[in-house]
Amino acid sequence: MAIKDAWRFDKSQWALKAGIASALVLATIAWLIPAIECNDQTLLVFGIVYIPIVYVFFIPSIFYTMARGKVDECSAPVTAAAIVLYVVGSGFSTIGESQRYIFKKQPANKGKLMTGGLWSLTMHANYFGDTLLFTGWTLASSGLAVSWTWWAVPVMTALFVFMHIPGLDEYLADRYPKEFPKYAATTAKFVPFVY
Repeated sequence: MAIKDAWRFDKSQWALKAGIASALVLATIAWLIPAIECNDQTLLVFGIVYIPIVYVFFIPSIFYTMARGKVDECSAPVTAAAIVLYVVGSGFSTIGESQRYIFKKQPANKGKLMTGGLWSLTMHANYFGDTLLFTGWTLASSGLAVSWTWWAVPVMTALFVFMHIPGLDEYLADRYPKEFPKYAATTAKFVPFVY
């Protein structure tokens, strides 16, 4: 049976996306001469940690926000919430992927579905973690103010819930026909203990 979420394996546009992202980042940096303020430092740390993953999606909007549309509240509670969301989300995504990598490397697990660790809380630990960390990143960039950067979180979440997750679930159901139905019936799909 053909894999229905072929977008996961299509690398044909990666060079184009990387070129566009690089041009946007370079143009924004050339235009950017901000004073280093409270939330700029937080954003800088977030960017250094996650640049390889979000080079197309968040980097241009974050640099633009820093340059032109930033709301630097220097509010300790807002910054703390942004850091907590970022750290928990990054941890969820990174630890989940690490657990799956270790599980798949063990010969005894060949052909088995990963259902332990963080994957016992949510079927898509990496997507849930990414949503949290992007929410923290957006909060750090614009505080609680209404900002054009806030579109990214609901759009990304909708893409996960309505596009990526259904395609991946279909693939997993096909690949693990004995294990997946029970796993899907007993594990949250996206948000642990909720959905």
